Amino acid sequence: MTNDNLNVNLTDLADGTLAGPEWDAWLAAHPEAAAEVAIARRVHALVAELRAIPVGVPADFEARLMARVSEDATLLDLLELHLAGMGRVLLEILSALLDLLPQPAAVQPAGGNLPA
Repeated sequence: MTNDNLNVNLTDLADGTLAGPEWDAWLAAHPEAAAEVAIARRVHALVAELRAIPVGVPADFEARLMARVSEDATLLDLLELHLAGMGRVLLEILSALLDLLPQPAAVQPAGGNLPA
């Protein structure tokens, strides 16, 4: 996940690799990137919850889920609402649905990590 126009690796912002007041200010100045980072943070937290319960989470699940929710965040809202009681069933249904959908085009990471 990158913002090609700004050469900022948004994944590093989402996972906390890039953090601090200067990056918070950068996100405040770039609302579209901030929205993408917020979704990535939610996906990361959801996958961490899934890994904490006894459910087999495929290695590429987080990347696949991020690709899908970047198209429609409603899926992420539903997952967060229903995860507690239906983790295993929900994961199996979601995995089956993701397998049926066409794969998104690969995103190439941008080169730099400096704020614009």
